[in-house]
Amino acid sequence: MIGQVLRLDHVVVREGERTLLDVTALGIAAGETLALIGPNGAGKTTLLHVAALLRRPDHGSVHILGQTASSRNAATLRRALSVVFQAPLLFDVSVLVNAAAGLRFQGRSRQEAERRARTWLERFGVGHLTDRKARSLSGGEAARVALARAFATEPSILLLDEPFSALDAPTRTSLLPALRQCLRETGAAALLVTHDRDEAFAFGDRVAVMSGGRIVATGPAPSLIAHPPSREAASLLGVETILSARVTGIDNEYTCIALQPAGPSVRSRTSLSPTIPAGKPVSLTLPAGSVQVLGPAEFAPPEWNALPGSIVEVTSLSSGARLVVETPAPIVALIPWVASKHRWASGEPAIVTFPPESAHLIPELR
Repeated sequence: MIGQVLRLDHVVVREGERTLLDVTALGIAAGETLALIGPNGAGKTTLLHVAALLRRPDHGSVHILGQTASSRNAATLRRALSVVFQAPLLFDVSVLVNAAAGLRFQGRSRQEAERRARTWLERFGVGHLTDRKARSLSGGEAARVALARAFATEPSILLLDEPFSALDAPTRTSLLPALRQCLRETGAAALLVTHDRDEAFAFGDRVAVMSGGRIVATGPAPSLIAHPPSREAASLLGVETILSARVTGIDNEYTCIALQPAGPSVRSRTSLSPTIPAGKPVSLTLPAGSVQVLGPAEFAPPEWNALPGSIVEVTSLSSGARLVVETPAPIVALIPWVASKHRWASGEPAIVTFPPESAHLIPELR
C-alpha cells in the first residue's frame, strides 16, 4: 500500500442542533479495503456521502488522491470515485447501456464504453444479459450490473453503501469473493458501509466501528475482536461475553480477576492487557470462538481457566452450536460442528474453559 487515497480530517456534519458526524481522522490506503459498521443512525451513510463528495461537511476536509476537495475541483475528483448504493439505481434501458453509463457520462465514445462494459459484465457473471431490460433483473443480477458499471470506469476508490443488504444469503456469499478479487486485480481502494458484521469481517482489511457519528474503534477484525478498546466497541463488534469484574492481583505473567457479582476468579495474560492496579473495576471480554465446553469428567488444558457451571441455552447455527453456560456469570461459547464431541442440552452440567490470552481486560471509569 502506498499512501492514503482517501482521507477525512476533523470532519463534522450537523443538522440543526444535532451532530450527525464527528470524525477526527479516517483514511484508506491505496489498494486497501475498509468496512464501516455500526447501528442504524450511527452516521455510516453520512460519512460515505461526505467521502463521495455528495455532501459538504460543516467543518473539516476531504482529501482524494492527495488533493483537498473543494467546490472548484469536486467534479474532477469525483472521476476517481465510483459509488454503489443499496438500491442499484439502474435506468429503464438495457443492461449494456446501464453498465456503460458511467463511461458515457465521462465523455467516452459509445464503442469504447460498451466494450469496457461488456468486459466487466462478463467478470461479474452477467455478460449474457446485455440485451435484457435492467428492470427485469433479479436482485442479484441487478447488483452484479451495478458493480460492473462501477468497475468499468476504473475508479481509484470504490464506495459501497450496503449494496448486498437486500440480497439473499447465497447471493451475498457468491458476490463478496468476486468483489474482493476484482479489487485485488484493479488495485482500487474500497469503503464498504454495512450493518452485517460477518460481511464486514469477510470484506475489510480493516474494520471501523461507528457510534453516535464517531469512530470508536478501527483495525483488523481479528485484533479488534480479541482486544476491543472499549466495552461499547466490544458490544458493537459482536463480542458475546462482556462481564463486569475487578482486578484482585497482578504479576509479570497473569492478572487475576474476580467476576461480578458472584465472584469466581479467572486469569488474563498480563502482557496482553493494559496495566490495571488491583482493586480496579474492569470489563472482561471473551470471544465465543475461544471458549471450549467440557463435560464434568473432562479436564481443561494446563494453565487454562476452568469454571464449572450448567448449560442454560443451546442454539443451533449453520457453523455450530451456540451455548450459554451459567458459571454463575453467563459465558457464551461457539462450538463448531466438526469439533463437537457432544450434543449439549439445556440443564446439563458443564465446564467452561478458555486460555488466559483470550480474556481481554478494559479499564472501567467509575
